Amino acid sequence: MFGPRASRRVQGLQQALRERGLAAAEVVDYQALLSEPERAAEAIAGHRGALVKLESPGEAPALHAALIERGWQRHGATGPAPHALEHGELAHQHYWYAGFADLLRALPADAAYLNPPDDIACMSDKLVCQQRCIGAGVEVPPLLGPVEGYEHLRERLHDAGCDQVFVKARYGSSGAGVLAYRRNRAGRELAYGSAELADSGGRVRIFNSLRPRRYTDGRDIARLVDLLALQGAYAERWIAKPRAPDAHGGHYDLRVVALDGQARQRVARISRGPLTNLHLGNRRGATEAWFDCVAMQALEAATARAAGAFPRSRMIGFDLILRERRSWLLEANAFGDLLPNLLWRGRDTYQDQAALAPSPPARSAPDRLPAHA
Repeated sequence: MFGPRASRRVQGLQQALRERGLAAAEVVDYQALLSEPERAAEAIAGHRGALVKLESPGEAPALHAALIERGWQRHGATGPAPHALEHGELAHQHYWYAGFADLLRALPADAAYLNPPDDIACMSDKLVCQQRCIGAGVEVPPLLGPVEGYEHLRERLHDAGCDQVFVKARYGSSGAGVLAYRRNRAGRELAYGSAELADSGGRVRIFNSLRPRRYTDGRDIARLVDLLALQGAYAERWIAKPRAPDAHGGHYDLRVVALDGQARQRVARISRGPLTNLHLGNRRGATEAWFDCVAMQALEAATARAAGAFPRSRMIGFDLILRERRSWLLEANAFGDLLPNLLWRGRDTYQDQAALAPSPPARSAPDRLPAHA
């Protein structure tokens, strides 16, 4: 396994392996690969035929900074070096992606990856990912295209005859850098998202916040969009989410995890606002209680279609809107398996991954290699 050794994701899979009686996976930290790239080939060669998982580089601030530096170097190291980020600051995402994509390209091609490096690179660039899905015949919210700044966004809206969009960071995750934007004929604007503007020492910055904010001042909205666009942003039409069929209200979308193209763990993410990410304090809904057989079949068919855009990736988290037997893919996430306490037929996502490994070796053969690298 490649990833930050101390992350919750790595620990989740290690626990699932222990529960199954398997040896712990060998972990090679991405940070080590930045200075010793040959360690990747050595680890894979030492566990020939083993399943190799490439984990999210998140939950590791030093690694995040190192990937930004690497990406800046790959961009030619022109202009001032990227400033050090404060906790929660959203900046330099285009450099981060360039560094991470460069690291992925350096990995050996001939390994049994859970999700291969090039698929992960594609899914980590959300605009390219959506374009790939369109090419595979998967319906997504109509794209308005890249956004270079606030004035360019207004041009995009005018050309598309559209007044409600989501402005999304190309390289963000967990709702970071997502703005739900709408305007009316009188020119009044509203932007809603988890981004917090901060003005310090004459420099305006963006921070992620667990408390979503509403912006109605056009100057603040312009600054938000401009700062996001500097790091890579795009716009897509705002698709209305269905109303939750219970007494608590709100609207929902779906997170569904596909394993080998088949829908497994699934949950409705319900919010009274436009952003449904669960870490923002939104609530879960049980699709098994809400959906009849027809709706469940539609969910599973939509998941299978989305997975078809990435036939070599074995486990992907999909965000979907399912409404009146029609579906839209909002996002494909190569690292969409961090869903604590969400089971499907008795297993969580990490237990599903551990089950892909061979059974524990017999006592008479203690020299069997570990099942994962």
